[in-house]
Amino acid sequence: MNVIDLTITVDNECLTCGTSWHQKPMLEKIGTINSVGRNTSRIVLGSHTGTHMDAPLHFYDNTHGIDKMDLNLLIGEIEIVDFTNLDRNTYVTLDMVKQINIKKRMLFIFGWYKYWKTEQYYNGFPYFDMEAANYLIENGMKLIALDTPSPDANNAIYEKNDSPVHKKLLQNNVVIIEYLTNTATIDINKQYEIVALPLKLKDIDGSPARVVLIER
Repeated sequence: MNVIDLTITVDNECLTCGTSWHQKPMLEKIGTINSVGRNTSRIVLGSHTGTHMDAPLHFYDNTHGIDKMDLNLLIGEIEIVDFTNLDRNTYVTLDMVKQINIKKRMLFIFGWYKYWKTEQYYNGFPYFDMEAANYLIENGMKLIALDTPSPDANNAIYEKNDSPVHKKLLQNNVVIIEYLTNTATIDINKQYEIVALPLKLKDIDGSPARVVLIER
């Protein structure tokens, strides 16, 4: 069985989006074999650290959190789309998505993970315009996975009416998985199933997730 791990390794240098409210990762030993007979660690993470999944609660109060995600959506056949030809600061258009095969689970490859831990990672990544997002939703997409930080343009994040694509997806109960890595190892001519499992955290807006593809 060929398994491809698309999950970023979380460490103390793991990037966060630079906002004042987002917890920076902290991983440290609090017990060692020499001191207490076992190794034990403290792990402090924000809910959107590294490879992670968004729940509707991320942008909408009185909706469900990550512990109520439908596991049937998080495991199964996935359609993979190669958009690595897109340039910086460009977007996926309606015409582009009309040319692809849309399924319940979609993985879009931009190759952006290669900028991880550089200043460019949060600047100029490709994104989706609203017409494209609407078309994907209307044609049955229920999970979107990306090797970028967001389906929204970076200059549409943290403004007063920010993250419109996020909001449209979550409003329609589309699972959002961001910050994938290692997508260059995917053979888009093969068929895969995705397994994407977040931590079961009660009433929390998102969670780091282990995301893998299994070749069918």
